[in-house]
Amino acid sequence: MPAYRTSFLLRLPIAWAAAFVAACSQGDEPATTRAARAIPTAAAPAPVAPAIAAAGPETVPPVAAAPARGLADLLPAIELPQPLQSAACLAHTQAAAKARAPVAVHRWVDAAGITHYSDQAPPANAQGHRVIAVGGAPAVDVQASGYDVNLPDQLQQRAVADALGVQRVMHDTLGVPVPEGMSLKIVFIRSDSAYAQQVGEPSLAKSSGTYSTLDRTIRVRMQDQDEVNFAVLRHEITHALVHESIGNLPVSLNEGLAEYFGRYRSGGMGGQVDVGEQRQGMVAAAPGGDGSEALVDLLSREGGDFYTETVAAGERERRYLRAYSLVALLMRDREGRLALQGVLSAQAQAPCTPIAAERVLDAGYPGGLGRLAAEWTAFMRNPPSDVRAY
Repeated sequence: MPAYRTSFLLRLPIAWAAAFVAACSQGDEPATTRAARAIPTAAAPAPVAPAIAAAGPETVPPVAAAPARGLADLLPAIELPQPLQSAACLAHTQAAAKARAPVAVHRWVDAAGITHYSDQAPPANAQGHRVIAVGGAPAVDVQASGYDVNLPDQLQQRAVADALGVQRVMHDTLGVPVPEGMSLKIVFIRSDSAYAQQVGEPSLAKSSGTYSTLDRTIRVRMQDQDEVNFAVLRHEITHALVHESIGNLPVSLNEGLAEYFGRYRSGGMGGQVDVGEQRQGMVAAAPGGDGSEALVDLLSREGGDFYTETVAAGERERRYLRAYSLVALLMRDREGRLALQGVLSAQAQAPCTPIAAERVLDAGYPGGLGRLAAEWTAFMRNPPSDVRAY
């Protein structure tokens, strides 16, 4: 399902725990069947975007095209040739975004010799008054509509604040470039049948929200609680940001980022993510053993294969929590952020075709995929209760 990214965020913690206990009792799906289907990989031809240098405070060493080590050899190739769709590359909605007018900043010195900067004119006795024109922040143009329902209160302001907040954190921590501006098309739908018709993909009819790379539109199935609606919206806004600046990221990392930043709450001059908000669900979804086969399974799933349920009820939700936990682990410290930043930078240079993320992680994460699998498993079995401020 390369045209859609989706959200199944409407999950009660208790129900999740029960569902995941049932799912985990089935055991982790073996990776051997998928490994048997693996085809030796050659780099797929893809339009190449301009190389993007890390813009954040941390830099990523070049990823050498060296043979993969350890668990990477078990992983099915993600770089198989596939039809290239222009909608699966970068969104390029900057042209549709409305540029903000420059902001006038007043600079002056008061009687005590203190220099002031303000968007308000100075008092009459100010000295050295100058007016400085500062370009506005990158614009986010929100076009929201209700298909069969009234829109939530303060939708425009909150959507812009959330988009800019998540964009800032992705830039500051992962070096994701900030576009000159972007346009968000959002449609809220109440009726289940109307939502299924609008989404157009049967397997996503029960989802809470979707982002389509084809028409660059977010669709949210309206719920009774506004905070749930905004959590779903943040999830889908993250998909839109990935489409805008990174490209067709492998689905497990795309959904993991969306789950992580779907938990982002704006406030004051920044925001925060409550990492341990769903500890019970994470514990129930933790992989068995050393996590190697589970990590292989998660990273190898392509497109609609991530969203299917073929073993037991709750299987899809378990994948969401595992993808979220992988990103939460990588976002925990500098070495993890550098490894994740390496994946995003590599994808941005070839945005149309999902890269082999396992190769980049194996090369960029200290200890390779073996250590990453072990730490990911430990992280899920004993999730932290910290709240991360950004």
